[in-house]
Amino acid sequence: MNNSIYISIFGLSLSTINELKNIIFIKFCDQYQINWTHITDIRLQILLINDDFIDLDHVVKMSKTNVQILKLKKNESLSGKLINDTLYLPLQFSNSLDSWMAHALEKSTLPANFQAMHQPFLLETEHISKKIAHQEISSAFHNVYEKYAGISHFVIENNQNIMACFDLKNKEFYRNPELSLIAEGSFSIVPADINSIVNFKKYFQCKELSSGIWQFVWDHTPNEVPEYTHAYRLLHWPQPASLTCRSELFKISAFLSKGCTAQFIHQKTNICADTIHRYLFACEVAQIVAEIPVKDALDIRALPAEVNEVSSVRGFFNSLRKKLGL
Repeated sequence: MNNSIYISIFGLSLSTINELKNIIFIKFCDQYQINWTHITDIRLQILLINDDFIDLDHVVKMSKTNVQILKLKKNESLSGKLINDTLYLPLQFSNSLDSWMAHALEKSTLPANFQAMHQPFLLETEHISKKIAHQEISSAFHNVYEKYAGISHFVIENNQNIMACFDLKNKEFYRNPELSLIAEGSFSIVPADINSIVNFKKYFQCKELSSGIWQFVWDHTPNEVPEYTHAYRLLHWPQPASLTCRSELFKISAFLSKGCTAQFIHQKTNICADTIHRYLFACEVAQIVAEIPVKDALDIRALPAEVNEVSSVRGFFNSLRKKLGL
């Protein structure tokens, strides 16, 4: 049985990635079982990466492990040359790449018992409704905005199946409706390769980014979320897909568009407080809500009008009493 090798190519155009994959596969497929994966896969053994991304925190940490890293840099005057683990593009001949890969594959070959334990397999998504803890969702999206700052394309994975992908630069979100339920297992958001993005754009419908993220978080978050005790204003209306609670969600949106507290919405609409907090959590992750000073909230702004209304009623009855001599 051939040794299994996990390889990722990151930060290059689709045509260049496919060219490199073809060269590697044709040359080494008889000796190794080649598995193409993403840059944050814990099984990753060989990484080919655009030199522009070599200073990413994740790549710097990876360079201190056993992962073999080949930097790729465009320089026509040095085309095809391999200098200090940097291969210069475009490639006219594959000799330098073949040589580097042969050495990297030899160093990366895993023991047979480890291979048996980690043999890749396709997992069928079980349609078991499982919510994702709010801490896990917050952490995953925090990594998108902070840890992977500078990267635009991401995939949402569940048990090695890609559920969705999104493009921060173009503000697009694509979701596979057949994988709408989270099966038991891992959940992660990782940088995407260009092939995943192209495939999703080809086969799945595009949603505006913040609405897509909001819907994903809403669908997979339980009611146990942080309580939102301050005043907030909605920056962008989400477009809920569910027909069962759309009316309630639109009411929440309407109140928040004016700026108010969760307590005020609950008092005025009698919508469950858990639903309001869950709505706000999805908005926070999607970055479509902002905290505002309490003095600017609808709760406070509504008070003078209510006081005036009560005063007017009292004045009417006082004048009526005087006329009647009471």
